[in-house]
Amino acid sequence: MKIRFWGTRGSIPTPGPSTVRYGGNTACVEVRDSTGALLVLDAGTGLRELGIAMMNGGSGRAFDVDLLLSHLHWDHIQGIPFFRPAYDPKSRLRIIGPKQSRTLKDLLGMGMDDPFFPVAIDDLPVRLSIEEMTDGSDQRVGPFRVHSSTIFHPAPALAYRVEADGRSLVYATDTEDAFSGRPNPVIPLSADANTLIHDAQFLPSDFKATWGHSTVDSAIDVAVKARVGRLVLYHHDPYRSDDALDRIGRDAQRAANERRPGLEVVVAREGLELEI
Repeated sequence: MKIRFWGTRGSIPTPGPSTVRYGGNTACVEVRDSTGALLVLDAGTGLRELGIAMMNGGSGRAFDVDLLLSHLHWDHIQGIPFFRPAYDPKSRLRIIGPKQSRTLKDLLGMGMDDPFFPVAIDDLPVRLSIEEMTDGSDQRVGPFRVHSSTIFHPAPALAYRVEADGRSLVYATDTEDAFSGRPNPVIPLSADANTLIHDAQFLPSDFKATWGHSTVDSAIDVAVKARVGRLVLYHHDPYRSDDALDRIGRDAQRAANERRPGLEVVVAREGLELEI
């Protein structure tokens, strides 16, 4: 598999000179298997950038897009109305997200209904389907095998294990499970994964309980206990500058080396491409 980060920030987009290297767009990750099939993880403002790249390189062809949502907070869905392939009637968009108290389609549609947006979700020209996933699901999404696990967050949320081509990727953003007082479901979900993308919004010094996020230290702890090969720190605090993230990356790799030599730590940045 190959992945590319289109948005790495949490909570709110943060354009500006202090975030230019790691990026200011919110959560969105492109995943491709060996055939080029596309799976998208989350639909923050980075989804807009992905859509532009697809249309510019697509030569008018139809697209087949599977999109997994971790949850429905704004920073994970804001890109949907601005995803250019969603306005192409030849293309197909399948959105899958965690089961809610109301249907996923109703909730996504609320943000696009008048007076919030000029195009209702039912009026998107793309061939659209919206489905729900529950805890412990194990299903095919295109050529990918996807396992889901409910995580501790103020809103219903899922972490995903994605498998293809004999490789494994875990996407666990917006998880406060390390501080829930209960067994952390991300650890068994991530067992022996090649790459773990993990929420690392906070440092211990600025951690905010009940906000639904992890610290850098707790992300390292999960990676060590799950025996993953690579940890990607993700969902950066909107107040975290590029220079601060440079320091976090150095400190995190040093801490990982002490606990589990060979564990690679990467700080996610827009445009970063990784092979799994």
